[in-house]
Amino acid sequence: MANTTELPNAFTPLAFLPPVLASQFEVSRYLYAATLGAYVWDIGLNLGNDYALLFKYKIRFPTIVYFLSRAFTLAFIITPFIFQVASVKHCNALAISFSICSMVSQAATAMLFFLRVTAVWHPNKIAYAIFSVLWIAVLGAGITAPLGVRGAHIGPTMQCITTTVPDNVEAAAIVPMINDTAIFLAINYRILAHTIVADSFMARLRVFFRGNGLSALSQALLQSGQHFYLVAVATNIILIAVVKSPQLPPVYRAMLTVPGFALINAMACLVFRRIRFGLMSSDGTSKIPTTGLSSDFPPTAHPGSLPLHYRRTGPTTTDTTFPLDVHVQKEIDKFEDGADTRQGSSKSIALME
Repeated sequence: MANTTELPNAFTPLAFLPPVLASQFEVSRYLYAATLGAYVWDIGLNLGNDYALLFKYKIRFPTIVYFLSRAFTLAFIITPFIFQVASVKHCNALAISFSICSMVSQAATAMLFFLRVTAVWHPNKIAYAIFSVLWIAVLGAGITAPLGVRGAHIGPTMQCITTTVPDNVEAAAIVPMINDTAIFLAINYRILAHTIVADSFMARLRVFFRGNGLSALSQALLQSGQHFYLVAVATNIILIAVVKSPQLPPVYRAMLTVPGFALINAMACLVFRRIRFGLMSSDGTSKIPTTGLSSDFPPTAHPGSLPLHYRRTGPTTTDTTFPLDVHVQKEIDKFEDGADTRQGSSKSIALME
């Protein structure tokens, strides 16, 4: 390491790192900044939708989970960014803070997946028990990060770098991948069972692979938002491949978790909003009435941003503004009100609305 008196700017943090590590550190800064910008943009696009969830709909447990997942995912994106670009007095405390944010963000996002799969399999108690255990496993795996991640200042500067990452932190990526993949497959099977008419599992598979009824299945998968869940599952698989790849430097393996978590959360939240606004069935198998919806939504609307209001023009009436299709909203309210009278926590959690 060069003598500080020979450097033009002796207190530039990268001057105290080996050249290769300094280059990797700089790339991670750019990636964190890009991820923060993209996630804030997604939040901005959905401010109207989030306002509607808070003030135009009943606030239930799933809605609370939704906002917790959004808040802690944003915190998890911001804290590593601050950790690497700002002057920080206590690096170790900040490292633990963003590890805790990652744990809560992951657990809340996994809960959105859990609520969906239990709604699809309601009232199956075995499915509820299996996915409850998987969610607890996700929470337990996430605890490995705040228990082992540590940070320190770079040389005499006030900027930070991660100094310790425990080997068992890989569990925080592996267990969520298992959970999300299991949920994705479980919902797919439920849709397969309701879409393809056959009297056994093997018969349904034969029909599926031969192509009979494939178009109906594809439509059902799209209507249930499974393509968004597929993106989340694929992201998890890529993260595992990156984390376990010995060819990639540790800095690159660690930094990709931030955009990965952001994308998985964005997909889970997008599905939640579509179900909550009545654009997608909560059980993944029944069809939500969409009369008047598709034509009233502007064709250029962003797919992640659902319009709060639309206009319908009748032959003898002036334009009237509706929050959503009236029939859809009545069905949602009826389902919610009926579910409130059921006993047991599994019944209430199963509501996706």
